Amino acid sequence: MAICTVCGAWLEPSALDFSSNPNAIVCPNCGHRERLIRHPLWFIAGSSGSGKSTLMPYLRRALPECVVFEGEAIDFWRYGDSPTGYAALHNQWLKVAHQIALGERPVVFVAIAYPQQLAACPFHHYFSPLHFLGLTCSEQAQRERLLARPAWRNAGSPEFIAQSYGFTRGLEALARAGNTGIALHDTTALTPADSATAIAGWVRQTLSPNVTLHYARIVGLDLAEAHATADPARSLKTRG
Repeated sequence: MAICTVCGAWLEPSALDFSSNPNAIVCPNCGHRERLIRHPLWFIAGSSGSGKSTLMPYLRRALPECVVFEGEAIDFWRYGDSPTGYAALHNQWLKVAHQIALGERPVVFVAIAYPQQLAACPFHHYFSPLHFLGLTCSEQAQRERLLARPAWRNAGSPEFIAQSYGFTRGLEALARAGNTGIALHDTTALTPADSATAIAGWVRQTLSPNVTLHYARIVGLDLAEAHATADPARSLKTRG
């Protein structure tokens, strides 16, 4: 709920206390308590040149039972100068994902953020579990992809390449740390279609069979064929 059904107070997540019970929303004004239904979220992170945007149309076709949402649909440039910087953008991503999840469709969100940045967002309380996959590639592949972009995108500067590659190495460092449960997918030598197949398998490993079956019946999806072509072990590795 966004507004308390008893006193009418606006319930902003940043003002709520989830420490005593993460599965309840307690109005700070009148104390009214309601159950919080927390939804799973699959978050796929990748920096510029990791293959993220190229992957999107293939991933949507590979996961028809999910809503696959690209974070760049929300204008990131509107948030760079805000007092909280891109933290406000990260929270807006989760806010949008939550609204989609309320429609009982699994949400696969594709954007640029580290797990700890999402955990710092007030809206992260509305998701459990949060499955995290990092897109990686070799330094050479990432550099070549960025240099191949049109000049007007300014993606070929040494500074931008270093920043993008640094995010990729950061994902790998988190996976090596072994305490984040982060999975990695290397796009260096795979086609977007092959990457989408592997990632769809990763999602379906933790996707409720009931959700998938329900959607399959609605749209006439050949579930057996969809699952057979989604191999969760293909070019995915999990650390932690």
